[in-house]
Amino acid sequence: MSAQSKIKAALTDMILLDPFFGSLALSLPAIEDKTCETAWTNGKNIGYNPTFIESLSHDRVKALMAHEVMHCALGHPWRRDGRSFKQWNIATDKAINGELRHSYTLPDGALYPDSGDEGKSAEWYYSQSQDENGDESGSGAGDGSQPGTGQGTPDPLGEVRDAPIGPDADGTPAPTEQEWKQSAASALQTAKAMGKMPGGLAREISEALKPKLDIRSLLLRFFSERSTGDYSWTRPNSRYLSQGLYLPCLESKSLGEIAIGIDTSGSVNAVSLAYARSIVESVIEETNPLAVTVYYFDSKVHAVDRFENGEPLTWKPQGGGGTSFVEVLERIETDGTAVCAVMVTDLEGTFPETVPSLPILWLATEQHEVPFGENIYLDR
Repeated sequence: MSAQSKIKAALTDMILLDPFFGSLALSLPAIEDKTCETAWTNGKNIGYNPTFIESLSHDRVKALMAHEVMHCALGHPWRRDGRSFKQWNIATDKAINGELRHSYTLPDGALYPDSGDEGKSAEWYYSQSQDENGDESGSGAGDGSQPGTGQGTPDPLGEVRDAPIGPDADGTPAPTEQEWKQSAASALQTAKAMGKMPGGLAREISEALKPKLDIRSLLLRFFSERSTGDYSWTRPNSRYLSQGLYLPCLESKSLGEIAIGIDTSGSVNAVSLAYARSIVESVIEETNPLAVTVYYFDSKVHAVDRFENGEPLTWKPQGGGGTSFVEVLERIETDGTAVCAVMVTDLEGTFPETVPSLPILWLATEQHEVPFGENIYLDR
């Protein structure tokens, strides 16, 4: 059977038995591409090597089509954002295959997440690879893979390429990530109504379709509520407009001192701390507080650094044991100079029985409930 016939047979089967993937696969025209090793998608097409397709069983052709559809439904062609092409492909495949293997027959050599790491985002898997292997950024130059060449494909199910920008030669516009989200949401509801959507995949897709909270905006709001100055939400902050974010503009710089608690226990990894640091520092630069005091703690406070207005923040974590929030919160309140506190932690520790009088915002690297204060999960 020819490659084209095999793809048509797989699509027919999926439309009847698996309407979520079948309906979405119809919006991804399959085009022959002998320059690629296996297959690829860019959010607009599925490219395939006919020799590769002819080597696959019917079930594995279906798995291939479902895999490429999942890349698009989860927004992977639009989210590489300068990351290493090779490492991004590895991360996105782990984000897909962990659940997909329960519904489809994946080929030998398919990439899966480690036990206990299932259900994470592609960005999470990518950050873990950087933590283990060192930083790899850019388009992939020098890492043995280049988008669009068919070289360095990390998974036998193919590669995810960047979505095209602008219309093609005949003027047809490329689909956007938002359009794919809308299509995926509609297909998900249809499949659920028919009782033909596996629970694990439904949860993964539903989570991916949820609008992401803008953490910087939430942190900026938290600080603005403690400021004696005024933020204008009617006049946008031009600094963030280019990123598509409508954030307030600070009209008077009169935020008092703030405290930052850094959980340095063994359960908080360096990648999470670096991510939190980039967010906190960008908002501090924007709000211009009178001073910033940083407390490094695990079960006790190990060090305190104070930075006056205009001084660059330097983070020097100390500690590494278990976690308790009792001593650090008592210390912040005893010092009595902060108008609010931001705690960067995985929330796996002991909370004080008495609620602090100081406003507390928890920037959490893991999803847990807190007994007091505001809680923001740092979803990477």
